[in-house]
Amino acid sequence: MKGQNAGQCLLRALVLLALATGCRTMGTVTPTWLAVTPSATASSTPTVTPTPTATATVSPTPEPPWYAPLDESYTILRYGYARVTDPNAPLYPTLDDAVKHSFNRGYLPYTPAYVAFYRTETRQSETFYALASGQWMNGKDLEAISPSRFAGIRLTRPLPFRFGWVLTETHSLNSNGETVNTFQRYQIVHEFPGVPPREGYIAIGGDEWLPDEAVALVSPRPSSPEGPCRYIYISLIEQTLSVYDHCQLIFATLVSTGRDPRWTPPGDFSILYKSPDTYITLSQPSQALSEYYLQAVPYFMSYYGDLAFHGAYWHDDFGYAVSHGCINLAPADARWLYEWAWLGDRVILRREP
Repeated sequence: MKGQNAGQCLLRALVLLALATGCRTMGTVTPTWLAVTPSATASSTPTVTPTPTATATVSPTPEPPWYAPLDESYTILRYGYARVTDPNAPLYPTLDDAVKHSFNRGYLPYTPAYVAFYRTETRQSETFYALASGQWMNGKDLEAISPSRFAGIRLTRPLPFRFGWVLTETHSLNSNGETVNTFQRYQIVHEFPGVPPREGYIAIGGDEWLPDEAVALVSPRPSSPEGPCRYIYISLIEQTLSVYDHCQLIFATLVSTGRDPRWTPPGDFSILYKSPDTYITLSQPSQALSEYYLQAVPYFMSYYGDLAFHGAYWHDDFGYAVSHGCINLAPADARWLYEWAWLGDRVILRREP
């Protein structure tokens, strides 16, 4: 018994040792008949649900470029300009005469008058202006002005829509009459194709409208008029100018024609004369109904009698009829047109878009 008991004790000790070793290496062992397979939602790793490709947002295709601005250098002029504030202001032949307020003086032939200057001198606390005409004026009789920096656009591809410029600060509206955006003068806009017309408005978006009277529009001509497919077209009602070459619209801008509709008549004309000196002095023709005197007017080209295209440095009212009869352009546009045009090129003026 004693030997048997010793053998049993040794067996129990071995079993206990095995159990103790299993506890250290395996932890608590769950019987296989009680084991539970964890569900997918019990995982400690979050489940990621992929976004279905069918509902992904697709960005709209950007509109291809359709115009390019003129080079900034086209706004640079040879002279500075000033408005004459005193109609009796004297003109002096030399700087010394001007400084001394000499009686050796002359006067401007007409007013209102604008003069061109190329430098200034300060003497005895007074500023004197050297004019393009070779004379001198006292700065107290002048108000320096800044010519308009507005410029038209070069068209880079055929267009299926009308486009133009906002003439005055305004707001676009949606179909409910709510404000959508604010637009500034000279901002470029274009018609949004495929939107049903709305009387008195132009659609510039799927549900965005601008009032007609706030925009000067260019309507690309689908075909050329009879004759060579190179011409200048002026819409007297829109106050816009369009240039066509090889039957394609290549340039467009705003102009200012005669304040009185009779002063800039419609018709078919041609470029008759291009001033070889790109800056000339203008005063009213003999039959004109108003007086004016304008020094160093840039890029003069006549097309009918005394009527001409030229740059206008004295106002920034392009898109409105304010001239004495000539077709006023911003200085940058006048230079572009002068460089493009040939003698004999057709000029078409119409009281229609």
